[in-house]
Amino acid sequence: MATYVLGAVIAVALANGLRIIYNAFFKGEAACCDSGGACAGCALKNAMDNSYRARVEKIEKCELHKTIDVDGMTCEHCVANVVRALEKIDGVKVAAASLEKQSAQAGLSKDIPDEILREAINKAGYHAGAVTI
Repeated sequence: MATYVLGAVIAVALANGLRIIYNAFFKGEAACCDSGGACAGCALKNAMDNSYRARVEKIEKCELHKTIDVDGMTCEHCVANVVRALEKIDGVKVAAASLEKQSAQAGLSKDIPDEILREAINKAGYHAGAVTI
């Protein structure tokens, strides 16, 4: 009997945790808005935001940088795949992608043709659109 009760408690806790994570990341709602961002969900979201911001700051310091529209990103895993695909290209110093903006940015050490950037994103399983400087 105790095993069933323990299992039920674990299931409820897991479901609540998943709900908090879902709301924090996919709906943009912090689970602890009243606690000043002190919960684990907010801390993780802030770390991800800071990582994106830090990458964008590095990109803006590059002499050359390009922005690519990307369709098909639906989660943070997709964002990571796009960043990895761009950073594998010779001449890309740092890359960042935004799920919200559905775009990626690349800081370049040399001029790279737009088609090479698009091709890397397409090979990663997403659809690359317009490239802007």
